Amino acid sequence: MSDFVVNALSIDLEDWYHICGLEHLEKLDKCSDSNDRLGKNVENILFLLKQYDIHATFFVVGSIAKDVPGLIKRIADAGHELAAHGFSHHRIFDMTPEEFEEDLLRTKVAIEDAIGKKISGYRAPEWSLKKTNVWALDILKKHGFSYDASAVPLSHLGGKYFNFYPYEIKTKYGNIFEFPLSTFRCLWDRLPFSGGLPMRITPYFFIFDCTKMINNLGYPVIFYLHPWEFDSDQVKINLPINRHFMRYCNLESTEKKTRLLLEHFEFTTVEEVFGLSKANRRKSSFRSKDYKCYDVAYFKSVVLTAILIMGIFVIIFGLVFLMKQYAFLLVIIMLTIFYWPWGLLFNKGNLFAKCGAIK
Repeated sequence: MSDFVVNALSIDLEDWYHICGLEHLEKLDKCSDSNDRLGKNVENILFLLKQYDIHATFFVVGSIAKDVPGLIKRIADAGHELAAHGFSHHRIFDMTPEEFEEDLLRTKVAIEDAIGKKISGYRAPEWSLKKTNVWALDILKKHGFSYDASAVPLSHLGGKYFNFYPYEIKTKYGNIFEFPLSTFRCLWDRLPFSGGLPMRITPYFFIFDCTKMINNLGYPVIFYLHPWEFDSDQVKINLPINRHFMRYCNLESTEKKTRLLLEHFEFTTVEEVFGLSKANRRKSSFRSKDYKCYDVAYFKSVVLTAILIMGIFVIIFGLVFLMKQYAFLLVIIMLTIFYWPWGLLFNKGNLFAKCGAIK
């Protein structure tokens, strides 16, 4: 093993109406201006990746590959890996094994027809692989897929059935690689940080530290992005409050954090992380990036997080003063929720003192 770890960068290539549980959106008019943004957003991502000479894995919704094969071919011609993400972005647990197999094959054919070569990877929409539907891995291996990236080692989602880091799972047709969602331990459970809403609301310095920590253990982190996350001016659609928050919260941070991560860590496709690429063009060209010193963006992230937490405490203590005899209950809640950031920030203060200077 080399003295550094290469992480996996992935893009879930889906359109604005691909929201699990809200399939009625697919019936809406797709000729609006919002539909034209997909190609533009993909081009922006391709330009960003070219700037840093990084290849990524694009998990493509099959219906997009069927409707706009030219866009998919454009991604492949830029040297990126293409993989499957379901034909209509339906979750595994919403389908029977027969329906899943049909959906998988439609996706496989659409993508392979667009790029002219076989694909080897799959990611389930909304990380919907669970202990109760691991039969999906049998079907994937049966049809020639080498790896899956759908497992979530969280008790309230995939459960503790899955490992925390990449490993092999035995199926009826041989072993298949599994790259679970990257997480960090938080009390008795684990939380994600490397993509989607978790990445958008997690301070940059903490994403940096989690990635560094996992890499120091000898394991890669898998990051996942969406084209619509690079479009803060997109047309907002009417969604339930929780889905609206998940969809649109802090979109403007996506590109900023992505650029910082690309500057500090090494990335490649999922296929190459597993060593499955036949060409493996970049294997000998990886360079270990120096992340021992912390830059201005890192320091700024720590300071802003500290200010935010202090502001929350001021508000809470103000409420305590107003609540008087009921304040004890609020203090208990406050200590339960906000205890951990202080220790984390004090550690960062000590780290900066030892570092001596910030670049």
